[in-house]
This record gives sequence, C-alpha cells and structure tokens, in this order.
Amino acid sequence: MSRFRKTFAALAAVVAVVVAMVISLTLYQVQKEHGQTMHVIGDTEVADRVDVEVAIIRIDAAVQELTVQVVPSPHGALADELGRFRTDATIYTSGMKPDPIKVKAGDLISASEIRIAMGGGGMITDYPFDKYRAHIAVVADSGDKSVPVVVNMYSLDAFFKIVPKADDEQYGDAIGTAVTVARSTASLTFALFVIALMLGLALAAATAAFYVLAGRRGLIWPANTLMAAVLFAMIPLRNAVPGAPPIGSVIDFGSFFIAETVVALSLICTVLVGYRHEIVKERTEV
Repeated sequence: MSRFRKTFAALAAVVAVVVAMVISLTLYQVQKEHGQTMHVIGDTEVADRVDVEVAIIRIDAAVQELTVQVVPSPHGALADELGRFRTDATIYTSGMKPDPIKVKAGDLISASEIRIAMGGGGMITDYPFDKYRAHIAVVADSGDKSVPVVVNMYSLDAFFKIVPKADDEQYGDAIGTAVTVARSTASLTFALFVIALMLGLALAAATAAFYVLAGRRGLIWPANTLMAAVLFAMIPLRNAVPGAPPIGSVIDFGSFFIAETVVALSLICTVLVGYRHEIVKERTEV
C-alpha cells in the first residue's frame, strides 16, 4: 500500500507539472497573439485608397499617451509604378501636435512618429487593472482632394494589449478609431502572482510567529531571521512588477501594505515576547 501511494504521488506530481506547463504555454500563446494581431479598420475593397500603418511602439500609462509610428502607402490610381504617391499627399492625424505628414510625389515614404493622448478615466494607480482609451483619427489628401483611408494597426509594446474599434459614425473619407488599452496577459498574470506571493509570505511569517509565541519558545533566531529576510525582500519584489506603478496603487493596498504590516508585527512581537521569555528563563535558572 505504501508503494502504491508513493507511485500515485509521483504520478500526481508529474501530471501537475504537465498541467502547469500547458497553462503557462497557453498564456504565452495568448500574449503572442495580442502582439502579432493586425487590426484593419476601413474598407479594403476600395481600390484607390491610402493604407496607413499605425504601429504603437510605446504606451506610457504614467503620462497617459501613446507613441506611434505612421507609414502611409498609396494603392490603385494613387500610386505610381514604384508604389509611391503619384501626387503630393498630406496625412492628418489626431496627434498631440497638429502638424500633418506631408509626402512629395515620387519621394520615398518614411515613418513619422507622433504622440496621441489617452484618457477614458483610467489611472495608473488602478494597476494592474488599469484601462485607458485613445482616439485615433486619420484623414488623407492626395492632390487637392480627400481620398479613402484604411488603417492597419498593431502594437509593439509587450506590456499592454489593444482593442481598436471603428467609430460608429465616420465622416467622409476620414477614419476614426477608439482604442482600448489594458495590461497584457503576461503583465496581469505576473502582477497577480506577485500579489498572491506577498500575501503567502505574510501568512508564512504569521505562522512562524504563532509557533514561537504560542509555544513560549523564547528567541528562535532562525524564525526571526526568516521574518527579517521576508520583510526586506518584499520591497524589491513589489518593485519588480512590470510597468513600475507608483506607491499607493491597488497592488499596494491589496497586498504589499498588508503583507509588510503582518511580517513587521510578527517580527516585532516575536522578538519582544521572546526576549521576555528568555529573561524569565534565565532568572528561573539562577
């Protein structure tokens, strides 16, 4: 029977490891798909149009802005034999600076970097559950007339995921897109793991303190050393979460402050009460 239990325990351990690996790799695949997804907004059936590639290269939640690279490319009658603009073109965007992107006829097309404000009531102190909204509008003129636009959007910032949605009402050939920004699957998973880990460490310290105090064991230096190490180790652990949220975020009130308080009180009570027991013990022995 003992041998059967050992075999069963070993098999259960292997199954648990395999299941954990499958879940972890599934989360990785979800994360990978978020970064590789190309979101197309506009009518791709129109032959004579301008495709505008919008690559989100950085999302700054602290100042609530997107940094994007914009690359326009003509199609159909708007393009020459080399795939460049046949006539002068101007691309207008909803960037924080109103300067349009101007492309001369026949010139090589280069990427332009612009910044776009985020809003939607999101705050970085809601980390890791903070969400934001940004509005990206694109208008293109070729020659002296407005032309249809298709926006191809994707994100290169691994710490966030984006969900763009075309505006319900479009005006003329302009394209308006409402982009929802949230923490990526990997960032959210790691942040929740750190929250659970800090609370678990606090529970471990409280258990050690209860063992020492309830048994009137005096000063147990290994237990005190454990609590002190956990107390100071949680600070870099908290600062290791992606996105560097400021002190006072949800992660702090939900776990860090609680864990630090529990560990600190456990250490202080264990030392003070343990010292008292040691003094009483020494007097009794004398």
